[in-house]
Amino acid sequence: MAHRLIARVVITGSQVFGKAVVEAFKQASKVGAGASQPTSTSATGLSIDEAMKILNIEKPSLNKDNIEQKYSHLFEVNSKEKGGSPYVQNKVSLARERLLEELKQAARTDSAATSNPTTTSPPPPPPSS
Repeated sequence: MAHRLIARVVITGSQVFGKAVVEAFKQASKVGAGASQPTSTSATGLSIDEAMKILNIEKPSLNKDNIEQKYSHLFEVNSKEKGGSPYVQNKVSLARERLLEELKQAARTDSAATSNPTTTSPPPPPPSS
């Protein structure tokens, strides 16, 4: 009688474990697929949208001066001396780094596009013999 109970417990445990492993692989594949998206987070751990929300910046007003102005204000307001939160200060710093990084990437992309203009004219004809 005891051996049947033990066998049943082992079988049930194996089924539960198997389902958990399958579910873990499904979740891992979803996370892996999402990592290749261009709006994924960078080394700072924030997405561009999240960083813009933290600093309260809209896409049209995304420039270095505006980022620095918002950063300075929020960092000062959340200083420990003024009863602020070091956690919020850290988030503000990460948001600033992320947006400045994005501006640098955009500048590199723009400069690469202007330095290598694509020509739309057809190639010259081959020399005639």
